[in-house]
Amino acid sequence: MSEKIFILTGESSGEMYGASLVKELLKLNKTLKISGVGSVNLQTAGADIIFDYSEINYIGFSSIAKNIFKIKKKLNECISFIKNDKPTAVILIDFPGFNLKLIKEIRKFYTGKIIYYISPQLWAWHKERIKIIQKFVDKILVIFPFEVDFYKKENVDAEYVGHPLKEKTDEFISLNKKKKEDGQKLTLTLMPGSRKEEVERILPVLLEASDKLKDIFDLKINILCSGNIELNFYSDKLNNRKINLIYDDGTKIIEFRTIFESDLLFTKSGTSTVECALLKSPFCIVYKTGSLNYLIGKYFIKLKNIGMVNILLKDNVVKEFIQHDCNADNLFQEGKLILTNKPYRDEMINNFNKLDILLGNKKASEIVAKSILELIG
Repeated sequence: MSEKIFILTGESSGEMYGASLVKELLKLNKTLKISGVGSVNLQTAGADIIFDYSEINYIGFSSIAKNIFKIKKKLNECISFIKNDKPTAVILIDFPGFNLKLIKEIRKFYTGKIIYYISPQLWAWHKERIKIIQKFVDKILVIFPFEVDFYKKENVDAEYVGHPLKEKTDEFISLNKKKKEDGQKLTLTLMPGSRKEEVERILPVLLEASDKLKDIFDLKINILCSGNIELNFYSDKLNNRKINLIYDDGTKIIEFRTIFESDLLFTKSGTSTVECALLKSPFCIVYKTGSLNYLIGKYFIKLKNIGMVNILLKDNVVKEFIQHDCNADNLFQEGKLILTNKPYRDEMINNFNKLDILLGNKKASEIVAKSILELIG
């Protein structure tokens, strides 16, 4: 009988990593039957999708509260599926608010292996949830080196497997040595997030800052659009500005190329900040949310920085403009500095090279696939 695996992803970057993992698993064992929660990438990789992750993907405390009954319904759907399908392993990718609840519920009846790939950021907030990991998870596979020490102090055996994004950007750079042709316009790319709530709050600020920069520089301006959001949602906000709306095709190649060829990026905090750093493109980090969400987050999150590049390198490598600091004047000044001050720009890129070295050259998806098959086999 074929082994069955259930995999759960709850947002776009996690689903991308999940798809890479599914491909590696099926490469190593073609008889595996893989089901889970994801979207088109996971499906294309070879998994059967029980529902799309967009049905549980809500951001901020208030948005989650409004949709709590929908989320609970989908949680119960996952529990029922695992109970009936009896997979050999359940693989959870990030998305802790949902996944940690799922772990507690399924352990009441599930005797197979539970593997957490891409650790919840318990070192940043809600550290007490580590008890769930300690009690119910068979293996935890982390993508940042410092997480091994964090878990070791909590008596959890964690394995650093490398960062799957580093694997993808390394491959892209090996095929694209030159950033852009000589004489091409300076390029500014706006990355306002992958959820409508984020884009609603952040994009207007980015557009205002780009207007100010365009008054000085002959800029080409892009917006990297989320595949989860319809085109007119963005175009309606442009007010006749000449801006390129760029959608990735799901492979990350178009997104990587856009970042790689940009001279400056304004990006929402999250996975995109690591993408920009690994592709050696100067940027600053922005984030803006509702007042209640901000106050709750500020109470729980005890880190000095929210940008992963700054956290990993333990320094203010890139500027972070959060909440009230996320305004057009601040972004204009930082953007102008990056575009005109070569030593400042070069120092930033030199720090990105340090991040490259820190993350190493492990083939994350392959390592994780082998580790999972070893655990269940």
